[in-house]
Amino acid sequence: MTVKELARAAGVPASRVRYYARSGLLPAARDPDNDYRCFGPQDLARLRFIVAARALGFALRDVGRLLDAADTGQSPCPSVRRLLERRLGHRARMA
Repeated sequence: MTVKELARAAGVPASRVRYYARSGLLPAARDPDNDYRCFGPQDLARLRFIVAARALGFALRDVGRLLDAADTGQSPCPSVRRLLERRLGHRARMA
């Protein structure tokens, strides 16, 4: 899939896909013939995760940490739990 195709499949602008690729959240292979970024089904799942996590208010830095844990075979669940507890604690103090 090209950037445009991936963006369309995830329902986000192509600029967002490019931004996530530049920031390292969405690694992309390069087509040797034209140097375009190439994405597969696993990248679509990853992009959907990033979009969902951002919609829930996770910072890109935190999303990156969760993806790094998952990429190394670790369960990101404990990290997600800590992030959520921190956010909920912060909101409780704000109220």
